Formats: sequence, C-alpha cells, structure tokens
Amino acid sequence: MRLAYWMYQGTAHYGIGRIANSLRNIHAVFHAPQGDAYINAVFAMLERTPAFPPLTTSVVSGRDLAQGNLRLPETLQAIDQQLHPELIVVAASCSTTLLQENLEVAAESADISAEVLIYDVNPYRVQEVAAADGLFTELVRRYATATPLTTQPSVNILGPASMGLHARHDLTALRRMLQTLGVQVNVVAPWGATLDDLRRLPAAWLNIAPYRELGQQAAQVLHEQFGTPSLCDAPIGVQPTLAWLHQLVEQLNSVGSKQNNPSEVMLPPLTAFSLDGLSTPSSVPWFVRTADMESFSRRRMFVFGDATHVAGMTRFLHDELGTQICGAGTYLPDQADWLREQLAEYVDDLLVTEEFQVTAQRIEELQPDLVCGTQMERHTARKLGLQCMVIAPPMHIENHPLSYRPFLGFDGADVIADQIYMTSTLGMEQHLIDMFGDAGLEVPPMPETEPVLPLVDPVLPAVPLTEESPTPAAPVKGAPLADDEPVEWQPDAEAMMKKIPFFVRNKARRNIEQYARAQGYRVITTQIVLEAREHVGG
Repeated sequence: MRLAYWMYQGTAHYGIGRIANSLRNIHAVFHAPQGDAYINAVFAMLERTPAFPPLTTSVVSGRDLAQGNLRLPETLQAIDQQLHPELIVVAASCSTTLLQENLEVAAESADISAEVLIYDVNPYRVQEVAAADGLFTELVRRYATATPLTTQPSVNILGPASMGLHARHDLTALRRMLQTLGVQVNVVAPWGATLDDLRRLPAAWLNIAPYRELGQQAAQVLHEQFGTPSLCDAPIGVQPTLAWLHQLVEQLNSVGSKQNNPSEVMLPPLTAFSLDGLSTPSSVPWFVRTADMESFSRRRMFVFGDATHVAGMTRFLHDELGTQICGAGTYLPDQADWLREQLAEYVDDLLVTEEFQVTAQRIEELQPDLVCGTQMERHTARKLGLQCMVIAPPMHIENHPLSYRPFLGFDGADVIADQIYMTSTLGMEQHLIDMFGDAGLEVPPMPETEPVLPLVDPVLPAVPLTEESPTPAAPVKGAPLADDEPVEWQPDAEAMMKKIPFFVRNKARRNIEQYARAQGYRVITTQIVLEAREHVGG
C-alpha cells in the first residue's frame, strides 16, 4: 500500500458515502476505527445540503477487540429505530477488513426491519470511483424490475451524484434541454432517487449516462436485462451538444417506432434552447471570432483529470476555442485506453499517473499558458506562477458554487469559455502590479510639516554619473558550460526579469540560462539578457 499526502481519489468508503448521500432513505454504516469518521465532516462541509449526511461509523476500538465485542448490531438497531431507513449499506474500512469478521452474521443478529446490504469491497484494491460505480451498479441490478415503458418518450439520467463536479448544475442543464424537446425524465439516479425509483428504471425509453466514472455500468446492466438503449456521450461544447441532441432524438424515435408509438420527438429551432428563447443557445461560436479570442490560437493548454472531463475539455479547447494542446492525462488507469483512443488526434503521449508529483513535473517541463486540472494542479500551477482552472475532481471548496455553473450542454459551453477567458486574462493583474506597483498607494502621504527629502539611498551615498564614473564590466566569456552547472544572476538582470509577465517568467529564465551556458557566461548581466532575447527572436 503506497502512502501519499495527496491523492486524486478518495478511499473506497468515501465512494460508498457518495452513493449513500445521493439516495434518499438510505443509510451507510462504516465498520471502522474512530479516525475514519472524517467522512461526515467532508460531506457536510463541501456538499452544502441542508440535511446531515446519512453516514454513520460503527466504531471499532482496541478495547472491543480485546474483549471480543462487536458494536455493529447495536449501531444497526439504533439507526433503524431512530431514522427508519429502507436500506442500510454496511462496509468495512481498510483497518477492519484485516479482522476478517463475518459482517453478514453480525447484521442478521441485529434483527431490524430495514434491509441490510453488506457491500464487500476490498479497500486496499478499490478506490473511490470504482467503489461508487460498483455500489450503484449493484443497487440497480438488485432493485430494477421489469416495467412497461412510459406512454410518452422518457429517459433516465444516470450518474449525477453527491460530491460530483457541478453535478447538480449539469443535471439542470440536461433537464432544460429535455424539457425543450418535450421528453420526460423518468428517474434521476443516484441523485435524489429512492429504491422505488430504482425499481422503475426499466420504464424509460432511453438511459442517459454522460459520465464514464459513474452510471455507464448501470446503463449496461439495464440494457442487458431489459433492453434499454443508452446514450453515453458527454455533451461538453457546442458541436458535441448538437451531435448529442441529434443522437438523442434519433434513438428515442427508434424506440417509439418499435413500439408503434405515434409520439415523435422533433428538434426545435436552436433558439428554443437559449435562456431567453430568442438568441442562439451559446455565444461561443460568436465569441471565438472576436478580437479577444484571436490571441488564444497561440496559447498552449495542459489538461488533466478524470476521463470524461479530460476528453471533453481537450476537444473544446482545440476544436472550438482554437488553442494548442501541449499535453493531457488522467489519474484513472482503467480509462487510459479509451482516453488514448479519444485523444489520438490531439496528444501524442497521454500522461497516466496517480501521483500528483509526476503531473507537477510534466507541467513544469511544458510551462503551458493554462492548466486545466484538479485542485492538485491548482496548487502546482500557483507554485509555478501559472494560470489554472479546475475541471475535474478532486475539487476545492470554490468548485462547489451555489450559482448555476454547469459543464454540460450549451449553457456549460458558455460557462467553460467564460472561465477560461477570465482565468487567462485576469492573470495580467499580477503582471501589471509587478510593473507599476500599486500606483503609489503603498506610500503613505508625508505630513506637511516634514521637509521633502531628496530621493537618496539612506545607506549608499548618491554618486553623480560623470566621465570618471566606472562603467559596468563586460561579461566574461569562457568555454561552454554543462547544463547542470550553476550560473549567477546580477541584481540588475534580476530587476529586468521582473518586467517579464510572471506567467512566462520561468520559461524566459530557463532560456536565458541555457543561452548563457552555451556562450560560456557564468554571470548573467543585463547585456546577456538582451543578447539572449535577441538570439531567440525578441
């Protein structure tokens, strides 16, 4: 087991908590030591829902182990009597898995009215994404019941869940487009679903599962058991959303024709999908033709995160905003082959790693103009003086907004374009501060009674520049230096570097040092900085 102080995925019981916190009248019990109760605080802090997370830790203490006690039956009884859930999902943490206890027998001895599901997942081999998707798929397989199709065209939306990236906003965007088409939403799951909702999943004409990380396995189960077709593309961007709508209409009408149902879904004018019902559904096609966006064609982007958002964001950045993709990657090894296939025309070498240090090293090597990644890349970019926007979990608290900020659909395309533009352009503020300071505001006004003193250095005397004043010595040139040999920067050269925009300053510094070593300079002066700039083309 590898130790890390930052991880891209949470633990297995964190993934289980995501499903339990999404479903209604469901409770999760973690058979774990006291330290594993942190999960409640995380969900309560980030999710911002009015209800307390339905997650309970059945604490295993050293004293209980010594005496052979098992508190799980008591915990199940207390939850059943106080909360009356329909289903209690029990899972063991990493520590208690080693005890090899029979939780099935312990649950049966509790003798409660609620149904109990022992979710036997190995926390040493399974992390958040696989645990959440596995539990949701198991619940769908367990409760979905053969049901006649709805009389009108309808869909299930599978995948939106607690702690998902802008999941509630994506759900709103999908609902808006479906309402515009006149298509009913049969069930949304796991977000807000009950066991009865899971039972009537097969009544829908089509399953919509936009996230590869959660929901697509459940959609496959419904297809295998009940023949329900699925639409698994993520509508990220304007053109992908148009293609997604055409596929949706085609598949629904195909189901209707097989059922001899006269209800036909028609694609209305695109203005119907806009917020005001009068304008185009997205301003991105117009915006990319403006002068503000023309400069983006030379910007280099690095994209990293889960498979769904990396694939969608890479295409959106390249195909619709016209930027250059200098690198992309994912922390999900099981999705690497699919992602390589999707991005074969965009990147040559897909980075696949679960270690944020490896990603940070790649970013430092590439020095992109914008990093699109997780909160780990956000920290890395801040350290390197680069711009970053979070496009995939894990997320920072600021990525759980209260306002409507979807990533999917036409609305999502506008949100992403706005965020990219504002993240990139607002970075100029730091550059302007470096150049002009705070416009004199940092200097307090001097009292009128005090004499105005000349601007003379209080330590070094002011020496007038005369013909006898010494001129700076010319840089000493020698044999070329090795790449790893250190070079010294003179203060005047350092001051000149501060006038370079901070988001390209590190790259410029490396280029100047590379030039100095090649020319045999051990000390970098302003003259060498100017020579290097001229050497690389200004």
